Amino acid sequence: MSTTIRTPVDSAARGLATALARSADALAESLTCFELNELLDLFAAVGDMDAVVAWIQHHEGDPECSGHTAPGAPAPAAPEKPLYGANSEYTPEPGTEYPFAVSDIARAVSALLGDDWTAESGYWGTTGSLSGPFTASFTFLVDEEGDLVMAFDRMEDEAWPDSPTLPEDFHECDGGVYLELASASDGLEHLAEKYAAAVRAITGT
Repeated sequence: MSTTIRTPVDSAARGLATALARSADALAESLTCFELNELLDLFAAVGDMDAVVAWIQHHEGDPECSGHTAPGAPAPAAPEKPLYGANSEYTPEPGTEYPFAVSDIARAVSALLGDDWTAESGYWGTTGSLSGPFTASFTFLVDEEGDLVMAFDRMEDEAWPDSPTLPEDFHECDGGVYLELASASDGLEHLAEKYAAAVRAITGT
């Protein structure tokens, strides 16, 4: 039994613990050691360490008791950090504002394109490289305007379409293409599907 009581059973668990806490002299010896340990966890979870001690003392009078140690009381929950600082700036906990890195997009695209493709993370996951059965490779990055760019160099020896028809909402930019208004809120799966479609269009595969 977990020593952390969570809603919606919190109220019922506390009520049960309160009802049983002072019944150690009458009930403790009738429990097995396993049953008592479960009950001790309940008392500790609601913070009634006096009940823990009393039930252990009464149960140890049973000659078949193998002995018990008091479980630790649950540590108090750490206070939640406010989402906004003193100057009203947004200050989320590290790792919570964005659910995935740019490099994760490259890996997800690679998985959609198949076994001939691989992906690697750039420094700190701020870029991701995508390589396949071609000399050229693709690099995912966020440019100065905040657009999620898929950059690439078109090689002369690649049999790629001269004027590929890009998927909807994709636009050409210096060195590559980007999906208009793409954001982390679109979700990793959605972005990966869109950029995988762009890779297929560019490479003609």
